[in-house]
Amino acid sequence: MAGAEGLQSVCSVSTLRELVGRHSVGRDKHSAVNTFIIGAGFTKAVFSDAPLNRNLLDTLAEKSTDSAAAVLRDTYKTEDIEIALTRLDADIAVSQDEQGSLAKDGCKLRRRIETELGNYFSSFLASEELLAKSPWLAQFIDGVFTSEDVVISLNYDCVLEGALDCRGKWSPKGGYGYPFDHALVRDDEFSKSPVTVLKIHGSASFAIAPYGDKPEASAVNFNFDERFFPRSAKNTHFGFGAGTGRPYLIAPSYVKIPTVEMTYLMLEALSASATATNLVIIGSALRPEDGFLTLILANFLRQPSWRTRKVFIVDPAANAICSRLKKFWSVNVSDQIIPIEERLEASVSLLVKSLSK
Repeated sequence: MAGAEGLQSVCSVSTLRELVGRHSVGRDKHSAVNTFIIGAGFTKAVFSDAPLNRNLLDTLAEKSTDSAAAVLRDTYKTEDIEIALTRLDADIAVSQDEQGSLAKDGCKLRRRIETELGNYFSSFLASEELLAKSPWLAQFIDGVFTSEDVVISLNYDCVLEGALDCRGKWSPKGGYGYPFDHALVRDDEFSKSPVTVLKIHGSASFAIAPYGDKPEASAVNFNFDERFFPRSAKNTHFGFGAGTGRPYLIAPSYVKIPTVEMTYLMLEALSASATATNLVIIGSALRPEDGFLTLILANFLRQPSWRTRKVFIVDPAANAICSRLKKFWSVNVSDQIIPIEERLEASVSLLVKSLSK
């Protein structure tokens, strides 16, 4: 694989559906010890200059005065990227019935935002050097994650999976869930990934490209590159789509329209939440507007064993988040939802101890 330049999207639509369906049945049988929800606060803990959602639009706009982010901010007079994009999505929907050109311009602006997001978050990377100078991060990766754990990542950057890769806890064989391994690696090249990272909002490492036999349809897979995966992709580059691909991520709007691949990741996430013993939420406020996260949490606690399950919230605002979640249920879940109100850097030892009980 070393030195390879490009990977064609050659599988047919029917082949993809067949493969995905087969693998999905198998994944229902797995049993994760822990399921994690990882948000922007994790990257902020690793890179202090990484923006949280409330600062993201301004951060992107500062890159260039004619950036799409600046246009979006100025058009809707808000610094909240989720509000601005939601209003853009609403305008696109309305204008489709009125003036086609307005809808087309709106779609172009949205595509530009997605490109800017992908380019920006490609700069946050894991490495052996990063782990060496951040002992808490090495302790987090080594002590918290065990084989068969599943991560539901809300982040576009590849810092977590890159750090897991550095420590031998991630591989391209199943590392991003199905169907993200059947077309990329041979069975004899890598062992099954110990930890699965489900990036339900897309990724700086993801690309979308036309099918080889049906160019009007597209598939999503990931670029296998040493920048993102320092250990498993050393001296290697596979660019999905052989030059026809473009970055794939779902911009942070209240309107999220996934591809079929993303829906399969979401189904895997639900499956993992049903079988896990612990649900660990790091760097995410679990905002009510994201209905799928509420579904994950509800699915975790609706199981017959719910009284013995634990939800750990690791965040400087963990107590407030826990109070809001407890009000959501009509039964007492105080023993199940546990706040760790501290920055991640300072709470790794407590988290490791909590998960070992």
